[in-house]
Amino acid sequence: MDAKRAQVDNAITQALEATLPDQLDLDRNSPLSAASGLDSVQIMNLVMEIEDHLDISVPVDVLAEAQTLNELAERIVPLLTKEET
Repeated sequence: MDAKRAQVDNAITQALEATLPDQLDLDRNSPLSAASGLDSVQIMNLVMEIEDHLDISVPVDVLAEAQTLNELAERIVPLLTKEET
């Protein structure tokens, strides 16, 4: 696994622990929606926590395009690279 992807996955795990401790076993390939038991406020809190852990800002369009936590992670990795330049 790529180091940046591992960093993002770790941030997602920490964000889940902080914002949704009862969802730690959430399948990272399940839809980020009511199907996974998450409402829009919980998803936004999760994303804000991820942003804090990685010291980045996730654009709304990135969040809108991501249907799962794994897709969100894939879209966040390039943001980390962008922050380094």
